[in-house]
Amino acid sequence: MTNVAAIETKGLCIGYLLKGGKRKVVHEDLNLQLVSGEVTCLLGLNGAGKSTLLRTLCGFQLPLGGEIRLMGKPLSGYSQANFSLTVGVVLTVYELVSLGRHPYTGFFGQLKKRDHVIIEQSLEAAGIAHKANNYVSELSDGERQKAMIAKALAQQCPIILLDEPTAFLDVTSRIETMGLLHRL
Repeated sequence: MTNVAAIETKGLCIGYLLKGGKRKVVHEDLNLQLVSGEVTCLLGLNGAGKSTLLRTLCGFQLPLGGEIRLMGKPLSGYSQANFSLTVGVVLTVYELVSLGRHPYTGFFGQLKKRDHVIIEQSLEAAGIAHKANNYVSELSDGERQKAMIAKALAQQCPIILLDEPTAFLDVTSRIETMGLLHRL
């Protein structure tokens, strides 16, 4: 009986595409084989490329080279729906709000300086900037609601549909949120 690796990479090169088609390589020739049922820990200093690797493995960021396979199938072969049924991703509040910028990031999904400014402004406007580096799973219901409002703000769309936008919020946060929506 053969076990298919849950995640496997061959010759993976991670990093960023810069203006003019130049590449900023963070790591190259990464060969990983992560097996179901095992716990794997990724350790490294700030700026070492841990988040870049995770974003690449999740398809949020394209690899600069090499191959990624999930459950034996190339990452590129997954539809969005099938990927969502296969991989669970835990995001920070900042990463969640940055998803609102997806329509503006182009084919490669790379955030530009302007996108970061808009994300930070949205976090501040929704009153959740102080939790930007926390995982969404660590938030209270009210904080999670604020993070979702920040994501909608970062999207900069002319129409925002809100279903009970002040649910789970305390009285002070309800007043702040309604004031924010009124200003918008």
